[in-house]
Amino acid sequence: MRSRICLLLALAVALPLCTGARADARAPDVRSTIDEMAHRGELTSAERATYLRQWSRARSAARRLHGEPRWNFAGVIANTRSLARRHLLAGRLVPAFLTIERNYEWFWTDRNGTASYGARRTFGDSPLIFQFYPRSGWQIQPLGNFGRLNGLARSRHTSLATLRTYADALLGVGVQRKGFLAFEYYFPWSGGAPGWLSGMATATGAAAFARVWRRTGDARYRDAAESMLGAFFRSPPWGIRVRRGGGRAHYLLYSQTPKVLVGNGFAQSLIGLSDVHGITGSTRAKLALDRGLKGSRAAMARYDTGAWSLYWHRPGSRRGVESDLHYHQVFTGFLETLCARFPDHGFCEVHDHFVRYGTEPVVIHRLRARRHRRTLRVSVWLSKRSTATLRLLKGSRTVRRTALTPRRGTHRTSWRVPARRGRYSVRVDARSLEGVRSSRSRALVVR
Repeated sequence: MRSRICLLLALAVALPLCTGARADARAPDVRSTIDEMAHRGELTSAERATYLRQWSRARSAARRLHGEPRWNFAGVIANTRSLARRHLLAGRLVPAFLTIERNYEWFWTDRNGTASYGARRTFGDSPLIFQFYPRSGWQIQPLGNFGRLNGLARSRHTSLATLRTYADALLGVGVQRKGFLAFEYYFPWSGGAPGWLSGMATATGAAAFARVWRRTGDARYRDAAESMLGAFFRSPPWGIRVRRGGGRAHYLLYSQTPKVLVGNGFAQSLIGLSDVHGITGSTRAKLALDRGLKGSRAAMARYDTGAWSLYWHRPGSRRGVESDLHYHQVFTGFLETLCARFPDHGFCEVHDHFVRYGTEPVVIHRLRARRHRRTLRVSVWLSKRSTATLRLLKGSRTVRRTALTPRRGTHRTSWRVPARRGRYSVRVDARSLEGVRSSRSRALVVR
């Protein structure tokens, strides 16, 4: 009887594992995806052989590397497998394998170490910009590329040949995403698997292609800009439009996070849509722009804390995370552009507030200290993100010291009550992100 029970328990444990193994076996992998594409006539026999050879040597290199290079190249391999398992690789073979080849060249052929986070570079004669992300290696950076293409297209000193070469290189890594042209990111980010979309990059890219069309007269670039607008008419995760009722819309910075509404990303999307409409006269760009502008006064006000800007907030609330100094300044700059173009939509007021906040000190309120047995409980409220220190002083001598987290709101800490009785003071010193200092203190008697 005991052996029968043990057998049943073993089967109960093993069955889910076997079922999962069969499910994994059914999921497509990189090799089967390439074979299936060749079977459908989407790849020639020579192309199939090339891709399979690249995949085999990449896997071999990832196994034979050591340390951080191995982990980064293994991340590239894992990202490619993720696309295959989710039936996405077939439509993304070109950018996925270009990423593999660039990392193979960097880590295996040239035997380079890891780069610093956020480092950017091009490879060989290609103008495409890659950015380094730890554990995902070198990745195509759509926003960086479109920002560069925009700058080149704006300059009259850029030759038409240069514009065409860069624009065509970008078109070569574009993919069809639910019926529209997209330029995706192929590494995990913000809870999203490889193959996500950015509204900011999409709007910037559409504007860049529109400018290249205006310079070259080549309709392919205008058509590319028009096709990219499809992202603004689809809901996440495939698109970046969040419906807000009454014909209003918010455009996401990240397609995989519909509950994270990033202010500077939304503002830049509106600027890009405005550019596309102004350059090409696109009615779809105008419709998407109007949806974003509708109710923009209330939408922008949600990013205003009264002392600083929010980087993002939850839909329908002011709960979110404050901007750091860089993103506060970026957001302020975007609002200045929107204020000049759309002065009646609330952008000017929020812009002026954000500029003023840079000159104002951190407001310190409700500094309290209360003894509970042998513990001194201290709390204080700060108006905005800052570098702040809470100290317990005996005269001018610091007895206790705590560095506070850089955020607005109430901060709490506990200290052991000093053994020596007498008069003390609790003091807060704060320094805003712009360098403006403020302080506040409160007397305290320890008996």
